[in-house]
Parts: sequence; C-alpha cells; structure tokens
Amino acid sequence: MSCQPAARLLARRLAALAALAASVVTLSACTGTFEEGTPLVLLVANGPDEAASQVVAFLMEPPGPATPRQVTPLGGADLAADLTLPLRGWDWVDREALGIGAGRGRTRLVALTSATSTTNDGRTALLHRYDVAAFDPDAPALVAVDDAPLSLVREGRWDDETFPVTSGTQAPSEGVCLVDLAVNGDGRYAALLDHRAACRSGESEVGLYVIDLAERQLVWSSTPDDVARTRPLIDQREGHLDVWQRTPDGYDWLHLDLATRSLSGSIHRISGSAFVAVSAADDERWALLDGRLQVVSADSSGAPGETSASGTDRRFVATGPGLPVVIIGTNLVVHPSPTQAALSPHGRAYTDGVTDVPDQLSYLIRNGAIDTLDLLLLDPNEPLSRVVSEVYRDPTDTPLLTQPRRVTWFRPRPPPTP
Repeated sequence: MSCQPAARLLARRLAALAALAASVVTLSACTGTFEEGTPLVLLVANGPDEAASQVVAFLMEPPGPATPRQVTPLGGADLAADLTLPLRGWDWVDREALGIGAGRGRTRLVALTSATSTTNDGRTALLHRYDVAAFDPDAPALVAVDDAPLSLVREGRWDDETFPVTSGTQAPSEGVCLVDLAVNGDGRYAALLDHRAACRSGESEVGLYVIDLAERQLVWSSTPDDVARTRPLIDQREGHLDVWQRTPDGYDWLHLDLATRSLSGSIHRISGSAFVAVSAADDERWALLDGRLQVVSADSSGAPGETSASGTDRRFVATGPGLPVVIIGTNLVVHPSPTQAALSPHGRAYTDGVTDVPDQLSYLIRNGAIDTLDLLLLDPNEPLSRVVSEVYRDPTDTPLLTQPRRVTWFRPRPPPTP
C-alpha cells in the first residue's frame, strides 16, 4: 500500500474512531468498555507442534494524527517458561472485560497445553492459569496462579488423581487427545475438547468434558463421538456451555447449565456434515457448515445461509454483533455481515486471530508477521487488501514468530497514581 492511500486510510480511521467514541460516551461512562487511544498487549504462543511453546508479547500503540499504529516486541523473551508442551488453546476468565482501570480489564488467563502423539502413551495434557493484573510492559511476565500446572491426561488416560470422575459421569476412554478449551466467567469451570483425529488420522471419537477447578473434579462428559469437533464455547454471561449434539443428518444446538449440569432441549437444528467452526454473537451463533455460513438462533428460519469458506482448517476470528464475519485458514474470507455474501478472498494464510471489538480491529498472525484487518473501514465495494495492513515483521536476525500458534490480547492496567 502506498504512503498516500495509507495516510488517507489513517485519516478516515481517526475520524471514524472519533465518531465512534462520541456515540458510546454514555456507555463507556457506565461500563468502561471503550477507551480511546489505549495501548494493547498481544500475547502470541509460538513453536512447532512437537515442542514446548513460547509466549511472546507485543505492545500495540494506537495511531496518531500522522503516524500509523506502532508495534513493539516486549523484550523478545519467553513469558511462560513453565509451558513444557505445545499450547492448544486459551481463554480469559474475564473475557468480556475489554476496558482498563480497576476491575475492568482482562486479568486471568487459562491455557491448555498438550502432546498430540499418534500413540496413546505419548498423549499428555496440562492446564495452566495466569494473572496479568500487575503486568508491566517494561518487565513483561505471565504470573502463574498455581505452583505447577494441573495434570489432565497422562499417557492417554484421564488423570483421575487430579480430577476424579464424579458419580454418574462417564470417564473418557483411553487415548484422550485434548485440543482446545473454554472457561466460564468466574473461572470455576473449564470445558475441554477431545478430538482423537488430531492425534491420529482415522480416529473418530470426539468428546466434550467439563471440569470443576474449585472441587477438582470431572463433573460432566458427552457420550463419545456424539458432539461436533468445533472449539468449546461458554457464554460467560449466562453460564452455559454450547453442546452441538450429532444427529443422523446434522447437529442439535443445546445448552449445558454449568452450575446444575442440566442439558436443555434442542434450541435449533442445523443440517449438514462438515461442521468445522462456530462463533458467538450475543444470542446468535455463526456456524460454518458444508462451506456455508449460517446464522443460528432460537428463531432461525433454517435458511441454508451464504456460500463461504470451505476446508477443515477454517476457524472464525470472533468479532461480534453488527461487525463483519472473519474466517481464516488457507486464505482470509470476510462477510460484511453474516447474511451478506463473502468478499473476494484475500490470499494470505493465517494461523489465528483476535478482535479488539471496541477498536473494531482484528489482529491476524502468520509466520513472521502480524497483520491488522480494519473492520471499521471495511468497504464491500473495495478489495480486502485496502484494509489489511502488516504492522509487524520479524527481523531476520532475531525472529519471534517462526511458527505462531495462538494469539490473544488484553489491555494492561495503568500503574497506580502516586
């Protein structure tokens, strides 16, 4: 992108942000969920699939009147030396806390690491918990909540010494292969996805488990191979876990109440076989099924949805109601809204992405670089390349993003006033 178009886009973004800030000033006064011009920290887990992951951090400075967004690696050191396995997924206990200030920002991060060996005895999984309430960009570190990570799986078997199986709950069969997680709003419960094919091609079993981190128990499990292999999704406001139960011709959408472990009746049924990803938008769900994007809710019409991305590598970059739908994988696919046709794909492969919803900016990671996708300036009449910008590229002598796996973000709390 040339300097002149980039300058015009920056001016448009600053004007749009000013209008956005004015439109939500009342909301921000009540909730603190919008803070214009606040730095943001990106955490990126990096490393190959067969080795321990490293977590590196980047400080993302907001744009100024004449300067683009500034991106600064924070030290280049590993922030989580206790990770001895590849990181598979992470989630914030206080996921919806998007602002800054006392009690407002994200502070508690839960991470799943696991070894996905082709042999059962090589499969191991651990749960890590971190606190970033006192995160200092000048001395970045993730502070572990526990003295040691919590063991979930040992040699392919559920670790019932750390998390005993409660009465009436079916224990996972041997060969557990944990690949993702979600946590609830007070950090008591975590949902874990067991996708055996991620360890060895041809294994069909898919399981969904819920652990109680306060009582240290496995308190609920699905029947093997009766749920979708999509990443777990917990509604932190309502306190329930989405369960996509397999049917002969599709999936039923159910809710599991985490406090009572009671399963609702079917909220909605979708038809299809290749169900690869789901994302939340308040009470709606955006489902990527058989290469089509469907909007799912309690009163969905059952329409087939819009033609979208296909392929098993696809994943949503969560955005939210009123924002475009972002799908990554072998290329970037964006729907201006969930009921609109996809724009022409942008030919760049990304491994993960996150969205700063107040700023309406998605951060996308790929080998050696971080890009932004500007949702605020997205124009369906212009190519995606107009709103995709590279904001960080690895130096050749000290690369940090050799094999980026996962990315997340938070806003560090300001230091206390003297």
